[in-house]
Amino acid sequence: MNFETERLDDHKLIVNKDYTELLKFNGIETARDLWDFEGEAVKKILKQRGTERVFLNTPNGSRIEAYIKRYSPEPKREILKKVFSLKFHTFDAFHEWRALRAFHRAGIPTMEPMAVASPFKGCSCNLTLGITGYVKAAELFKNFTPADRCRRLRLIDNIAQIAGSMHAHNYAHQDFYLVHMFVREQENDKVYLIDLQRLIIQRKLSWRWRVKDLAQLLFASKPHVSRTDILRFWKKYCSIAGKRFFSDKFIIHSVQGKAARIAARDARKAAAKTK
Repeated sequence: MNFETERLDDHKLIVNKDYTELLKFNGIETARDLWDFEGEAVKKILKQRGTERVFLNTPNGSRIEAYIKRYSPEPKREILKKVFSLKFHTFDAFHEWRALRAFHRAGIPTMEPMAVASPFKGCSCNLTLGITGYVKAAELFKNFTPADRCRRLRLIDNIAQIAGSMHAHNYAHQDFYLVHMFVREQENDKVYLIDLQRLIIQRKLSWRWRVKDLAQLLFASKPHVSRTDILRFWKKYCSIAGKRFFSDKFIIHSVQGKAARIAARDARKAAAKTK
């Protein structure tokens, strides 16, 4: 699915045309208007990036839930760290906007982008429509009982569909954990993948990013699934991403090794907290 956009405020504000009138109704007509729109903080892991939940009023008196993510310039030490680590990717609100649009064009369920803006040099922000009526996949797997077998298998298939489609389009998430998968039961457990701010987009997806995504998912899901479940996922994933991967021992061992390293690192962090 694609959508038309409109450029406002000397191209500093780009709006999904479906929401132009709604934003104007709420006084958002410039890039600075969007940046200054007040909400409730929900996440700020990094100083240079924070997310707020906002509510937009509609002409009929109802309210729409949305999220503003603001990006500030990275500290010089972080930029130098990236250079020395040979990581040259720059992630800002416009990168996430492009990532969201890429997912929509590919038909991969994610948040709906409403607007993106650059109010002043080095700063940017985007606005996305809130996803409602969901449960995080992490919570579902944690609470499944033997009686939920059919639903668990359906969810495994749906996650494999997301992973396979994403990699088939040469995208990699980089934070491919269950907590970033919102599941809507009323849509037959359709999975929405969120937090695309670090999405990798390549002409041909390298094994490095594929392995990273799959290892993160394996690490997150391993406490809740069986070897049979993992094989089910792998068959479905390979049927979409590429049948050649099914018996590729190199990538299978790479994913398993990477997942083990993530688990070891997680254990070290947990141990350090108890000291």
